[in-house]
Amino acid sequence: MEASIIIHPRNKKEASLLKKVLKALDAQFVFKEEKPESLSPSNDPYYDIPENVAELERRIADLKTGKSKSKILSKEAQKELLGL
Repeated sequence: MEASIIIHPRNKKEASLLKKVLKALDAQFVFKEEKPESLSPSNDPYYDIPENVAELERRIADLKTGKSKSKILSKEAQKELLGL
């Protein structure tokens, strides 16, 4: 009977040690590095920075509660603001 064991090392040192032990035991294993899931469909690195995500979440919450100081400008107002 074949059994599978999934181990999630907490750091690179643990991962390295586990690989050495498994090799010493002559065990068959697959080492797969997993990347954290990105919030961005295009995998934009901006969303990998927790401070950026926190700021976006804060702004979304402000919009939902009406605390936002943001205004939605009409196309004419946008052109005027940009001097177009």
